[in-house]
Amino acid sequence: MTDEGIRLNEIASLGEFLALRAIRVKPRQRRFTKNVVLTWMQTRHPAVTTYAIYHDGQLIGYVMLIHAENPTQWIIERLTIDRDFQRQGHGYAVCDHLIDMIHEFENSEMVIARYAPENIAGRKLFEKLGFAQREEMFRGRHVALLEFEFEEEEDAVDESGDEDAVELDSGADEDDSDRSE
Repeated sequence: MTDEGIRLNEIASLGEFLALRAIRVKPRQRRFTKNVVLTWMQTRHPAVTTYAIYHDGQLIGYVMLIHAENPTQWIIERLTIDRDFQRQGHGYAVCDHLIDMIHEFENSEMVIARYAPENIAGRKLFEKLGFAQREEMFRGRHVALLEFEFEEEEDAVDESGDEDAVELDSGADEDDSDRSE
């Protein structure tokens, strides 16, 4: 990924995971952060991929992408941006890129975002990205859904036969979240 200096690298080794210990969050966000070793162990599952997030070559965070039990669904979880790089649009750029990537996967229909119930910044970030918030929770976390709408043609045709290009608004450029795990 190269959007605005942001790049995602899949983490493959324990050494790369241990480098994530350098990521610092604000004190009020620590309750949302998971232990790096636990994250490493969960990534050993074939349905889980963790990406290191780099900005202009500097490690600034990480995010997990999980292929759900339903083969058409994907889960974004544990988005963590270093405190010195928050509120600069990086969280939004990472999620937007992951959504685009998932949309290209065969038979993908939905992206699920999970975050801690008290994580208001996470909720706001996913709302900005077009996710629909749900009342139910999954394993103690709120759930937000983004369902893909597929069209047969690149241009939409209304009932009168006029063709109008379909344009999707991706939302604001800035990231309102401090931490949206």
